[in-house]
Amino acid sequence: MRSRRRVHRAPDLTSLLDVLFILVFASLVGMAAMHSAAAKATEPPAKRAVPAVPVTPPEIAALRTQALADLEKQLATRTPLVIRVSAKGVVEAVEADGKRIALDVPLLEHSPDPDIGIAYLGERSAELRLCRVAAVHLRATELSRYLVIVAPALPLADLPHALHVGLHRDLDRCFAEQRGLAAIVDPSALTTPEARP
Repeated sequence: MRSRRRVHRAPDLTSLLDVLFILVFASLVGMAAMHSAAAKATEPPAKRAVPAVPVTPPEIAALRTQALADLEKQLATRTPLVIRVSAKGVVEAVEADGKRIALDVPLLEHSPDPDIGIAYLGERSAELRLCRVAAVHLRATELSRYLVIVAPALPLADLPHALHVGLHRDLDRCFAEQRGLAAIVDPSALTTPEARP
């Protein structure tokens, strides 16, 4: 009969060392994250980069200043012509040369296209554009001696979209078609109550 020898093996410490390594590593990672968060909390917020404003050379700045002065002189020689536009998109009056001509000229129409809803009449008829309406009622062949001031009753932000776009397009058309220089004055930009229409 053979005798069985008992082989005594040392306990396997590999798994115990693995577990200890994982625990130590996890705690180090956690501590590093806490230190990083604390460091970020104490740092002042990063400043956003401000885009650089191009510097105008002095010679060009001087030319610009003179050009603006010349334009201001030219505009000052023009007679003011005020076109008053109601909140409903109707030219109510034309004022020039010390007289006021009361009008009732609609600038908007309901469109059969449901996607449009309301359309600006000046888009399809040159006779219904602001400066043409003014020229006809002033019996003028052109408006080259006038500074045309479009004065809507409502702030521009409150105008119907079709009216807002149409009035701005008419500013360009005024010069091209009637030789008038035109601008829209937003009533919300007027500083004194008596200056409002």
